[in-house]
Amino acid sequence: MIIKQLSTVPLVPVLRNVPYAKSSCIIKALVEGGARSIEVTMETDLAEKMIEETAEAYRNRILVGAGTVLTVDECERAIKAGAQFIVTPVLDEEVVRFAMKKEVPVIPGVFTPSEMLRAVNLGAPMIKLFPASVLGPAFIRDVKGPLSHIPIMTTGGITLDTARDFLDAGAIAVGVGSALLRKDLIDSEDWTQLTKETRRWLEKLNISRSTI
Repeated sequence: MIIKQLSTVPLVPVLRNVPYAKSSCIIKALVEGGARSIEVTMETDLAEKMIEETAEAYRNRILVGAGTVLTVDECERAIKAGAQFIVTPVLDEEVVRFAMKKEVPVIPGVFTPSEMLRAVNLGAPMIKLFPASVLGPAFIRDVKGPLSHIPIMTTGGITLDTARDFLDAGAIAVGVGSALLRKDLIDSEDWTQLTKETRRWLEKLNISRSTI
């Protein structure tokens, strides 16, 4: 199910260290712009509260995930807060097993074909290629030959100019941080422009308004 939802609107805004006081406005602007999933990283101040409030406010409208999950304890806290999917920067087998035991989809970060295969063999429904900008779209295109059955999300250094290339190469979604969640817009509280920026990203990804 998560694969279908992420591939339908394949833009995943990553909220890392955004101020809690502005988080509801940020998320509202993203949703109004067409985002249908967000990821709140666990090192963000009051991340669990942000996840809980967003999951409650946008119930059945968007997917709310927890990112940069490094330990089983963080995974457990994120799930208790209402995270609907878990994202890790590395392949931690204990975290993957725990999330699967709790029946919450987990997207572990990997860098090699061996890690990709190991992750799905552990039960992960998809993997996160990280950092994507280092490997590039060509890596996805090549690895999709022997490992075509593994759904890929890409995160790390993706820009408006490169995002579509990763989807064209075979990724089903792209995770985007500061390139979308621009510091100048957050500092100036220009939520209208953040909404426009989100729409611009979706247009670049060829996602039509009828889809969202």
